[in-house]
Amino acid sequence: MQQIRLGIAGLGTVACGVLEIIAQRQSLIAARGGVELVVTRVASRTPKPEIDLLGASFSTDLDSLLADDVDMVIELIGGEEAALDLINAAVRADKLVVTANKAVIAKHGNELQDLRNTIGFEAAVAGAIPIISSIERGLIANRFEHVMGIINGTCNYILTAMKEEGASFADALVRAQELGYAEADPTFDVEGIDAAHKLAILLALAFDQPFNFAQLHIEGIAQVTADDIRYADELGYRIKHLGIARQVDEGIEARVHPTLVPNSQLLAHVDGVMNAVLVKCDAAGDTLYSGPGAGGSATASAVLSDVVSLAQRKGSNMRIASAGAEVSSVPILPMAQVRSGNYLRIPTKDEPGVFARVAQALSQHGISIEAAIQKEPKAGQTTVAIVMLTQMSSEADIEAAMDEVRELPQVAGEIVRIRVEGFD
Repeated sequence: MQQIRLGIAGLGTVACGVLEIIAQRQSLIAARGGVELVVTRVASRTPKPEIDLLGASFSTDLDSLLADDVDMVIELIGGEEAALDLINAAVRADKLVVTANKAVIAKHGNELQDLRNTIGFEAAVAGAIPIISSIERGLIANRFEHVMGIINGTCNYILTAMKEEGASFADALVRAQELGYAEADPTFDVEGIDAAHKLAILLALAFDQPFNFAQLHIEGIAQVTADDIRYADELGYRIKHLGIARQVDEGIEARVHPTLVPNSQLLAHVDGVMNAVLVKCDAAGDTLYSGPGAGGSATASAVLSDVVSLAQRKGSNMRIASAGAEVSSVPILPMAQVRSGNYLRIPTKDEPGVFARVAQALSQHGISIEAAIQKEPKAGQTTVAIVMLTQMSSEADIEAAMDEVRELPQVAGEIVRIRVEGFD
């Protein structure tokens, strides 16, 4: 049986999960995967003597993992610069590498040598969900039409809490932080950057693109209110934060933003910190992958699947094409060309004829209204929200129409716009 000697960088939650699974499941992994995993070295900035290192030697020097008694480096230190340096050094030292670092792959994947044959990164996207192996192997005979989904558990938890409890965004965020679902500085999650890192990886693999993080359109969820969630529910939708990569005639859409999802879609009912990815292919049709998108054990499970997969390929000399090796000439579309339906919440003065004026301004730019809600103002209120769903239109057209609506003297505040996703 092939023995693989592991060097683990980091002693955080995921690294501890890897050590725990190896301790508990070493014989099971060997029986199923044909490889014996032995942890020989661990390196971390801070010693943690309470953690069982399974007999491995410990160092605070990451370069210790480049020693001859390490076959594969597992990078779990997080961050970007130090992690990238370690990955590059390990590859130069002829080590295999497994990482859960989505930012490094999304932003530097094009620079990493022989990426897919030396580096495994299943754990970088959607935690325990085997979405990367599904795209690369399970669906290898397919052309992809779209890959979209809920790929940030923090945003999904916040939107779920706002729906189920009527909480504000701020209150739901505080709850997420108290439960450990959001960081003290939640910027990367709630502004959509974390989801965009993951979408950049899925986009590259599914559509034979280079890693194009800089070309993604990114929006977060801070502007979503409990009112928007309630109105969406009345209209038959749930608001989810989605990463979307879709092939259309003109190119590939690549965007991350809050989205109205029809209640008829399974994706609309994936709640809490769960992740889900919906893949549409020409042969396999629609497939949905759902599971925990973060957490020590879940992410460690994905890490070890890469460890075994890389070890098996090494033993058999099997190689796979690197992402971007046959780079597609299909362009990433600018957002002005993307088409979608739209949810609009327009605060207006309580005056006769306001709805007609808004509808006229939209129609002048070819924007048709599909559904609308206009409630009577409560006692003492002088403003009322007009809520509309529009039919499909380009970003350029809807933005031009909204500019005209904003100029109406009856509009009494900031217009909220959330895209409505079609699943055809």
